[in-house]
Amino acid sequence: MSFDSYGGAVEPPESDGESRRPGGAPSLAAGVEELVVDGIDVIQAKAALARLGERGSADLEALDAQRTIALLTELRKLSGAVAAIEARALVRLESAVADDSLERGETPRQAQRVARAEAAAALKKSTSAAGQSMSSCRRLVRSMPRVLRALAQGRAMPAAGHQVGRAMGPATPEQREQVDRILGAHLADLEDCGPGEWGDEAARILHALDPEGAAARHRVARRERSVTVRRGRHGMATLTAHLPGLDAARIRKTLSVAAERSRADGDRRGHQQIMADLLADTVLGRGEGGELPVVDIGVIITDRSLLAPGHADAATVEGLGAVPYEHIREEMLRALEHPDPEVVLALRKLLQDAEDGQLVAVESRSRAFPAGLGRLLRYAHQTCRAPHCDASIRQIDHIVPWSQGGPTSLDNGNGLCAADNQKEAAGATARAITDEDGTRRTVEWTTRYGQTARRRGVNFDPVGTALRKAGKAPAVPDVGEGGPAEPDHDVLTPVHRLFALPELRAVEEDGEVQAAEVHPEDARPLGEGPAPDAGPTTSRPRGTERPHPPAGRRAARVDYLVVLPPTGSRARPPEQDAA
Repeated sequence: MSFDSYGGAVEPPESDGESRRPGGAPSLAAGVEELVVDGIDVIQAKAALARLGERGSADLEALDAQRTIALLTELRKLSGAVAAIEARALVRLESAVADDSLERGETPRQAQRVARAEAAAALKKSTSAAGQSMSSCRRLVRSMPRVLRALAQGRAMPAAGHQVGRAMGPATPEQREQVDRILGAHLADLEDCGPGEWGDEAARILHALDPEGAAARHRVARRERSVTVRRGRHGMATLTAHLPGLDAARIRKTLSVAAERSRADGDRRGHQQIMADLLADTVLGRGEGGELPVVDIGVIITDRSLLAPGHADAATVEGLGAVPYEHIREEMLRALEHPDPEVVLALRKLLQDAEDGQLVAVESRSRAFPAGLGRLLRYAHQTCRAPHCDASIRQIDHIVPWSQGGPTSLDNGNGLCAADNQKEAAGATARAITDEDGTRRTVEWTTRYGQTARRRGVNFDPVGTALRKAGKAPAVPDVGEGGPAEPDHDVLTPVHRLFALPELRAVEEDGEVQAAEVHPEDARPLGEGPAPDAGPTTSRPRGTERPHPPAGRRAARVDYLVVLPPTGSRARPPEQDAA
């Protein structure tokens, strides 16, 4: 499978049917300088395409923008069709070499090496890359027909198929078939996502099907921590650190926030340049350095994970994606059992729409997205929400511009990278797509020349939503006419309640809850009842004086979940990402 290329596949052309095999399968004749599919000489077609690519054409130069876009679309679909056929061909090569090696008296391991070497030579890849492609293709062809069909029909890019195939490496064939069914049910929501989100969704589903296996694999992977350096060109090098996900997320966000702050102070270096320089200066202890910012790292896990770890869902680390729940559980226990003065475990509750697994929140009247709403959008979107983009979120965009009356709300907010936040300059527009009840479900993007794509927020419950779509679980109850305009907390599924804390104290700023801190002596698992002599959880009535946290306690929000920030001094308030 050519995972370097992007695109889907086209349906086979119409034929008179005489060359088709029973059951509608197309006929194939392949050999040296011979490739005929359903009576169509593909070698001749390839030669014509090669001449067009080599020499160009007056007809090509005469195409207007609309017809050029149509040409690119068909070429993308053609490359996808080739990728799907290549996947099947790689699997067949592996099987044919195995049969031949058996007759030669060779071992299965020898047969596998021969197959990979032959695939590498045919595809002009390294043996390692060819072996990875062969493994991914085997999983798709043998156990995941719906994902393979999406690739063949142009609804999934080859890179997305590769991500799914890699995520399914540790799964059994039965588990892959279950994941395939659920991905097939969500295909309409996935086809305009980036490859990373395809892989993340597959990983979440597999984790829900096999929590114990995910925990065991994490414990093994954690022992493989490492740092490597590879020589680059022109006197440069690439430093790679293989770290636990939460540590890596903290490092990335700390560097990113510091870079944004430097640029706001007038530094003319690029964002990535500042991050690289700060990393080197900090590790090497050179330069002026300076105090690192305090950051929040959002970690989203379900109450099911906390109350029944044997049925745990995958956790999601802000800006990183799905990680095994066992990893987050280890970090939470470490924070509670061995308090670190540089780490605060803050607890917040998120609410999830049971119908499509997206997160929900309330509206704000300010133009700038307030800290809490901006944080929730980053949690809900994780990566840039532009079609096919997996870049980190840098800015929160108003879908309907504020200058045109667009509200500052969850339904009108979209997390985007810096490039896609300039969509208007590129001639693109976006609009929220709502259901019959007015609830936002996805966002449709339209280019200047009419190409459309849709991208929604992350589905944090892919298994549950697929079951509900199939009618195997109760749907979300309808809200009667005249019901509340804001989310109904009795209808929505709580994504997070971490621990029952007897004395959470809240401090509000501009109407938003801003303070609550976890202390190990206060925390206990849900369901164990109130702690001895514990006072009631604070819920301040309107008009009463705002309570203040005890001296020395750090401010952090309580209405959403954050596990294990910050990096830096406790005396400083948390920094927020630049919008």
